[in-house]
Amino acid sequence: MGGTAQTQGSLPTSVGPSGTPGVTGTRTDPSTPDLPVSGSGTATGKSGTAPSATPSTGRAADPDGAAGAAGIGDPYYPLAGNGGYQVDSYDVTLTYDPAANRLSARTAVEGSVTAPGRLGRFDLDLQPSMRVSQVQVGDTDAAFRQDGAELVVTPARGLDPGAALSVVVDYAGQPGEIRGGTAGASGGGWYRTDSGGAVVAGEPFSASAWYPVNEHPADLATFTVTATVPTPWQVISGGVRLTDGVVPPPAGMATFRWAQRVPVASYLTTVYIDRFSTEVGTLPDGRLIVSAFAPGSEAGRYRKLAADTARIVEVLADHFGRYPFEAVGGIYTGQPLAFALETATRPVYADWVDTDTIVHELAHQWYGDSVAVQRWRDICLNECLASYAPLLWHEDVDGTDLDRWWTGRMKAVAGDARFWRTPLVDMGPGREFSSVYDRGPLAVHALRKEIGEAAFATVLREWPTRNAGRTVTFEAWQAFVEQVAGRDLSGFFDAWFRGRVVPSDPYRHPGGL
Repeated sequence: MGGTAQTQGSLPTSVGPSGTPGVTGTRTDPSTPDLPVSGSGTATGKSGTAPSATPSTGRAADPDGAAGAAGIGDPYYPLAGNGGYQVDSYDVTLTYDPAANRLSARTAVEGSVTAPGRLGRFDLDLQPSMRVSQVQVGDTDAAFRQDGAELVVTPARGLDPGAALSVVVDYAGQPGEIRGGTAGASGGGWYRTDSGGAVVAGEPFSASAWYPVNEHPADLATFTVTATVPTPWQVISGGVRLTDGVVPPPAGMATFRWAQRVPVASYLTTVYIDRFSTEVGTLPDGRLIVSAFAPGSEAGRYRKLAADTARIVEVLADHFGRYPFEAVGGIYTGQPLAFALETATRPVYADWVDTDTIVHELAHQWYGDSVAVQRWRDICLNECLASYAPLLWHEDVDGTDLDRWWTGRMKAVAGDARFWRTPLVDMGPGREFSSVYDRGPLAVHALRKEIGEAAFATVLREWPTRNAGRTVTFEAWQAFVEQVAGRDLSGFFDAWFRGRVVPSDPYRHPGGL
């Protein structure tokens, strides 16, 4: 069972002047004690669509070496991510004015050069709404220009293969949504809340809406955000809250620092700025559960849902192994978003959130967050498994007969050609987030029956345990399943995961279903 929860009215603003007038709004509970904090946190310091019609801005220069690619090499989103380097950490320091939707920021990017020769130019992904004023590589000013969602950087001197990469970017603007990803019309990015705040969410793109990034899940990095906002606005992000080294803000402002210290993909980073309330508890091993609840009449309902967090993590850990991060929780935005998102440690939820959604997003902490996909064609490794997790929850908690569920569902969809038209692997760009949610769980349960309970349990637990902190392919997962099962399963995988029609015999009724 999970630990007890301690209800809090609001995040503390003790690093700022107490009671200083700020923007319009009131605290839920001005006497609320501080949220637990952890350790020291001193600052260190693309979208996949074609470049927009926004003119190039900034300074051009001749590169001292070869130019890195404008994309990481994913054919689904050719301009997503970048070539020539990899990132170890992002450290974002920002000031945000909710009334004007105005963000001013400095982001420090640390990594290393992966190009085989001297790197004379490289790109970062940053939406054109963010206007860059200065770029430094090392301690030296670098030439730069913005071309659509690409920030093209030319350091004064080229960087040798394997050399450390240290980039600092100063920029400002009015962040917004990115078109062309999740839910069709809006791919994610910076969303305004009904109360005037903001939240970041989106897959495959969101990070480039507010900081320069190598925006592809193949490049995992740690993430820290230090955000200063007018009181009584508050800020929450992923990971744990830090206070050491936080510079006291000006009068009427408050500063919050959050650190995600386990490397994750950039779309799994978030920030939520609002006048929210919070609830704090612990997992049985003492790791923090911190959740934020949007202001409004639905906060009580969200709190009741969040009360199951420790129990959900416990049930999922029985299947997937030890929870892989140092904190957990949720961001209950109360917004009519078209999706929920598994942002690392603290998923972002829409106003329609329910328990199955929470189970799904928390399952992603193992499948998708701790273990990431190398290419978007492999998204079934995230979504098929996470979509099966609510069934495991109901099987364990409610005694649901999953064989009976599977038989009934197959009876309903076996004759529907459209249901089977989109495969679960290499489904094509723009179709990643479709069949994985409904066809995916059927395929996973079919696999369970095909290889047997013991082998299936081993796969569920050992895959995220052995691959934590790595990027993987679907082919590698298939090979692992075959290794555990002790036999070739290519026919089964072709029928259930790669096929475009309902599986036929001998794969139609795995394990006697």
